Amino acid sequence: MPTRRNMLKRIGAAGTAGVGAAVLSSNTAAAKPTVDWEPAHSSNYTAANRGAAEIDAIVIHVAQGSAESTVNWFQDPDANVSAHYTIRDDGYKYQSLSDINIGWHAGGVGWYNDATIGIEHGGYVSSGFPDAQYRSSAELVRWLCNEYNIPKSRVSGVASCGGESGIMGHHQVPETDCGYNDHTDPGQYWDWDYYMSLI
Repeated sequence: MPTRRNMLKRIGAAGTAGVGAAVLSSNTAAAKPTVDWEPAHSSNYTAANRGAAEIDAIVIHVAQGSAESTVNWFQDPDANVSAHYTIRDDGYKYQSLSDINIGWHAGGVGWYNDATIGIEHGGYVSSGFPDAQYRSSAELVRWLCNEYNIPKSRVSGVASCGGESGIMGHHQVPETDCGYNDHTDPGQYWDWDYYMSLI
């Protein structure tokens, strides 16, 4: 009788899937990129049970500080803010919320928290971003787009109050009057063309 380990090895998922997992094939989606789980405090997000039908877009943020301080801030019970992921300048990835939960990262019209995944990037809008950070973030975004059927395209201009599908900067999230908000991230030094080419 085959051992559980041998059975998992045969289906190509040792250490990552349960016994009931489907047999993997060459056209199976890539595995989720490795992340360091550093949970946000429960007072900084809305518990939910979202799936692909409820997740429509990804919002790109810049932390205006280090990735570590951003993750620590999400763990402060008085922060009233959170994003799902934070990418360090060397590409190291933190996850603070399960994708099924609603992060408090986009403000503006309610949809932009309810139907998005927020990704913070350690650094400042006034400076450039290392290649390792772009590549790590793009790897994660590519996986999220595949996982939740989000278009791998950039939302242009200001998003509408009804919501947009795709990838957008925080500066594109409309306020309650559907105008620009006061955020500038990811800023003028974020290379959208290069980033989207990686995705």
